[in-house]
Amino acid sequence: MSKSERYYQEYLSHRHVSRRGLFRAFASAARQVAPETSSAYPSFPLPPGALPVAQFDALCTQCYLCIDACPMGILDKHESGLPQLNIQYASCDGCGLCIDACDVGALLPQTSFDTGLRPVFNANCVNPVRRCNQCVDSCSSQACSVGETWLPELDNDRCTGCGECLVQCNYDAVTLVPSAN
Repeated sequence: MSKSERYYQEYLSHRHVSRRGLFRAFASAARQVAPETSSAYPSFPLPPGALPVAQFDALCTQCYLCIDACPMGILDKHESGLPQLNIQYASCDGCGLCIDACDVGALLPQTSFDTGLRPVFNANCVNPVRRCNQCVDSCSSQACSVGETWLPELDNDRCTGCGECLVQCNYDAVTLVPSAN
């Protein structure tokens, strides 16, 4: 049976969705798309040396000694009251003064410095056109390099998440995201 244009016009003009059917569709869609919340990753970057999220939340007394001890000024108070790593205008040099200031054990010394953040390079990068190389030149751990397309590439194992590439980029082409490691 061949369905003509008239068939489809009639079909669409008489078709209705009940309120109950519409509600059921929304409810089932919400169940399928709702993301699972994971306590493994915080919703904001924690200071270097922070314990896992649940332990950090339990131990941190919100005394802000770590914030006061940071010589770079990159630790500040999150809206939740906990200290957060806020790399925008200065990078983290891994000095460990925030860890030394924490007397409750929410921040512990690290065997190797890592903020837990990694840069992601986006389409604002001008390196393919102008050969900027700011992120590559400023990376002290030599984790950033230029690929065949002249876009920056990251060696995840070498990166410490200091944020120097973000600070040095004049084109907003770098975003720091939590590490998947």
